[in-house]
Amino acid sequence: MFIIFKQSTAKIQVSSFEKKLLSKKVGIDIGQSLTKIACIDGDNMILSIFPTKQSFNKISEFFEIVKSDIEQINLTGGKAYNMFKKYEEQYHCKLIDEFEANIKGVEFLFQSNENQPLPHSLIVTIGTGTSVVLKKEDFSHVGGTALGGGFFMGLNKLLFKMDDYQEAIEIAKKGNRYNVDLKVGDIYAPEDQRIDLLFREFTAASLGKIDLNFDLNNLKREDFIKSIICMIGENIGTMAYLMADYNDISNIVFCGGFLKDNKIARKNLALISKVHKKKAIFLNNSEFCGAIGALIL
Repeated sequence: MFIIFKQSTAKIQVSSFEKKLLSKKVGIDIGQSLTKIACIDGDNMILSIFPTKQSFNKISEFFEIVKSDIEQINLTGGKAYNMFKKYEEQYHCKLIDEFEANIKGVEFLFQSNENQPLPHSLIVTIGTGTSVVLKKEDFSHVGGTALGGGFFMGLNKLLFKMDDYQEAIEIAKKGNRYNVDLKVGDIYAPEDQRIDLLFREFTAASLGKIDLNFDLNNLKREDFIKSIICMIGENIGTMAYLMADYNDISNIVFCGGFLKDNKIARKNLALISKVHKKKAIFLNNSEFCGAIGALIL
């Protein structure tokens, strides 16, 4: 039934109540870079992901296969409107606020993983760009940054002619960022007692070792790509803990497509959170939060 998405699918087991409530519906999150689908098949929630530039063909194929089983399509994400117009006469369609959908998906995944409701949290979604939502009794969008997967892949395209996110992540795993990044410990003499050992490990300047004396012929792309991932993570992590402090929040949920298989960014965000006495929460399949939330709403 879902062969066309076989290379990019995941499953989450659902309860009989959820199965009954959600079967006949599909949630679709169409973002700038990626499109995500969530639907129920038997006792599982099927999650599918593919590039947004393929969305019209992929979603049309999907509906050709399951059209007799679907009664309602819930759409979210910045690129959802054209798909809504395409299908609104064939199906019962709803356009859903992407922040509301994302929060609902985060709550669902947290409940599935932890068997308890999501506590008051700051939810940081790192996709093409990054959004920050405060979730207490209600939710509110409190900010964001243009740093994210779009910036990351834009640099990879410009510098290395690389289009494949997974390839970039695999290359970065082999890198040593401190061949190009300047640590605080690189600036201060080892005997200088003014700073402690922990502070010495902080990044003083991303790419700070690429100065006038640096031989660009010695630049390794794995070092550069890893540096960019950490630069994005450190800036988002710093913004997140400051926003959490301002709103008296101790839990930060990091989610979104940029974190898919990205252990480098996750480690970076977790460390920054720990240093500043915040709890970093990472959810499996978090890139599907919007689609899951759209399915539920």
